[in-house]
Amino acid sequence: MKNRYYIMRHGHSLANSSGLIISDPATGTESYGLSPEGIAQVKKAAELHRPDRDIIICSSDFRRTRETSRILAEAWNAGEIIFTPNLRERFFGIFEGKSNNYYRKVWDMDKSGEDLKEYSIETPGEVAARVQDFITEMEEKYSDKSVFLISHGDCLQILQAAAMDLPPREHRSIPHLEVAEIRELFK
Repeated sequence: MKNRYYIMRHGHSLANSSGLIISDPATGTESYGLSPEGIAQVKKAAELHRPDRDIIICSSDFRRTRETSRILAEAWNAGEIIFTPNLRERFFGIFEGKSNNYYRKVWDMDKSGEDLKEYSIETPGEVAARVQDFITEMEEKYSDKSVFLISHGDCLQILQAAAMDLPPREHRSIPHLEVAEIRELFK
């Protein structure tokens, strides 16, 4: 890899406060931004993780990740933020707008290899492919940068699984990424 990659889950959001799954871009790009707690979490993370090289911030275009990215960019005096649908929340199909208790059901289906298409759920393989395509683009365009990928829990867990050569459907075997947590992707 020509760049150093970091992943960050957005700060605590209004969807988290409401206990809802918000994965449809029609809703997530417009609503359910950061909660006051989430804003504070992101500011603290920005203070604790000052990058040591040129920074590129790349973000999902959902409201909660856009707000997270803008707080980081301001704190680090970073330039332009790259917003991309490749880093969007995984689409949870029929569970959209429902209780976040349904995540466990989807993760169990992931692990078992159950067909998710009948539920209109984006598969872990589809998520991995779109995020890996974006990283390939970044590798072609940039060199020797600290690239921060600001995204969502499932998307980043799936990316980590792929980076560790695990099947994407085994993403829940990796320690959970907390809100506003930053991790280096490849070590």
